[in-house]
Amino acid sequence: MTSMTPHRIVSRRGSKLNQGLGLLVMVLALSCAACGQSPVVLSAYRTEQQAQEHCPSDTVVWVDPQSGGYYLKGSASYGRMGASRYACRGEADRAGMRETAN
Repeated sequence: MTSMTPHRIVSRRGSKLNQGLGLLVMVLALSCAACGQSPVVLSAYRTEQQAQEHCPSDTVVWVDPQSGGYYLKGSASYGRMGASRYACRGEADRAGMRETAN
């Protein structure tokens, strides 16, 4: 007799990255759910250069999806926390994120 139960294949590769990106998406969705508007898409990048190319006239920030905040360049936490990514400050503000003092 053959089992009809589906098998789940789990990959550990990139699981922390996936968790971080999942948290970022969740924070953004929740921040806009209460306002009754369409959620703002926050483009997040692995490198500062990629973010700067996306928004050449904006300030690049280091977004922390767990706190819903971001850090400016020069901050002790800028570019240092695991699940965080680089993004454009204007997009982060529109997504409901706020500057975090450090």
